[in-house]
This record gives sequence, C-alpha cells and structure tokens, in this order.
Amino acid sequence: MEITNVSGAYTSAAQAAEEVDEKDPKKVEEEKAKEKAAETKKKEQKDTVELSSSDYDEADVEEKANNYVDNIISTMNLTDESKALLQQYMSTFDVAKFIKSYGPFTSTAEISAAMYAVTSGLIKLQQQDE
Repeated sequence: MEITNVSGAYTSAAQAAEEVDEKDPKKVEEEKAKEKAAETKKKEQKDTVELSSSDYDEADVEEKANNYVDNIISTMNLTDESKALLQQYMSTFDVAKFIKSYGPFTSTAEISAAMYAVTSGLIKLQQQDE
C-alpha cells in the first residue's frame, strides 16, 4: 500500500496554520488595544467627580465650609493659635480635593461632619480661670 499526496496535505495544513498565526497577532493586538482603552476609561472615571443634581457644587461646598469655620471662630473660646490655624487652613482650602475625599455632599450636615473630621485637631479652647 502506497501513501500518496502526503506532502500536499502537509503543505495545506501548514498554510492553514500560517493563516491562523497571521490573524492571531492582529486579534491579539486588537484585544490589547481594547483592554488598554478600557483601563484608560476606568482611570478617567476615577479621576472625575460626577455630581448629581441634588449634590452641592464646589461654590456651595466652599461657602458652607467657610461658614462652618467662621461659626467656630466666633462662637467658641478658641486660643489665638487655634484661630490662626483654622484661618490658615481655610486660606489653603482645596474644594475639589475636599469633595473628592469626603463627598459628594447632599446636605449641609454632611459638609459639617466632614469639616469636623478635618478641623477637629486644630480646635483648642482657652482655659477659663475660675
């Protein structure tokens, strides 16, 4: 029994493998490009702060934060150092960073709670002599 046309079957199988190899790198590159685009999109989503219609915007948050500190300074018997620290904090206050760290905010109470968390270490009361 003689086997014929073996080389023809081998070459056609080799050609089919080459075609698959040629297509695979393209598919691999396309898949990598899609994955990279998805990762980039995820990073962009993480870097942005989306506010809903009920959330306070940066101007509102800044106003509420200023009011919070002003109320503490005017109503509490703070040391001069504590007043200076609070005023310095507000002069360097970064609203966007504050919202990203503690927000988004939908009420003044939420802003006040976040401000308390940030400024509580700066508040020192004067000792009253009795």
